[in-house]
Amino acid sequence: MRRPTHFHRLGFTLVELLVVIAIIGILIGMLLPAVQQVREAARRATCANNIRQQVLALHNYESAYQKFPPAHLINGSWWGGPFEVQPAPNGYASNSYPHGGAFWSWAMAIAPFLEQGNLHEQVNFSASGASWPWWQFMPNGETIMGVSCPTFVCPSDQRGDERWEDPNNENIKVAVTSYLGVSGRDSYMATGGQDGMIYVNSKVTMGMVTDGTSNTLLIGERTPAKDLQYGWQWAGAGDNVQGEADVVLGVHERIGVGWGSDPNGYETDYFRPGDPRSPGNIHRFHFWSSHPGGATWGLADGSTQFISYDMDNPNNGSNGFEMSVLEKMSTRAGGEVGLDYN
Repeated sequence: MRRPTHFHRLGFTLVELLVVIAIIGILIGMLLPAVQQVREAARRATCANNIRQQVLALHNYESAYQKFPPAHLINGSWWGGPFEVQPAPNGYASNSYPHGGAFWSWAMAIAPFLEQGNLHEQVNFSASGASWPWWQFMPNGETIMGVSCPTFVCPSDQRGDERWEDPNNENIKVAVTSYLGVSGRDSYMATGGQDGMIYVNSKVTMGMVTDGTSNTLLIGERTPAKDLQYGWQWAGAGDNVQGEADVVLGVHERIGVGWGSDPNGYETDYFRPGDPRSPGNIHRFHFWSSHPGGATWGLADGSTQFISYDMDNPNNGSNGFEMSVLEKMSTRAGGEVGLDYN
């Protein structure tokens, strides 16, 4: 009996296998950007919801206390009074400390409205040195400043879960935030700044927002500084105890103002892309986000808007240049209405 001389081939040749692998690689290359876009869209939606929750909490605070919370509280005469600030809303104790505790930020003020009441109750807000945030601890030994609330972390910020650690005391840790209050055009009274919604010792009411709440910025995105020393969730002093770059920021913030010097002599930064890897924390003086193309902002009417970097420019309105759309939106009573920021 003759054996068959032809057999049915099973499997692929090497060439066919390589062709299949190449096709799969091309398909993956085509689909990956789409997958990344879908993921970023989801992260951006979560970020917008974070800001919306903060804005609603600020509104609830305003309803309860008839004013929005300040960036933080200080005594303007401390350290020689290097910069002019208005008095603390609730005055001072005989020891010069503000009633309500020094340096606790607007974020801690609204914590009870963000289901963080248990944390808020642990804080010593007394008008004394005991109220300083940096050395207050939970019963478990963790610093209050080290407790992170997810509502203050943008999901696109890869460092959002990190904490700053005191190089001299590993027990002192501080949670960082992706969001800062808008102090106005900048954070200095001497330049005509502090014209926004949240700044040092502020007590802005809804009635003071004459530009219209839909035209006025309340919260913006700013990725934490490279060394995590700027952008803290619950408290912060900033470079010059104005809270600037730490808990609040002007949309055209003054860059590196020297202690006690005239801030009018310093250049301003503006809303533009940033890089968390840049040395020297140079991107701490302007709003920016980890999203491509712009950032999400919370407005005083309770809404959120994703605003493109194109809506701002480096012109400094306080020095005679035409104000950008974003600068106009940063003021609560600048006379600008009907702004187009879409």
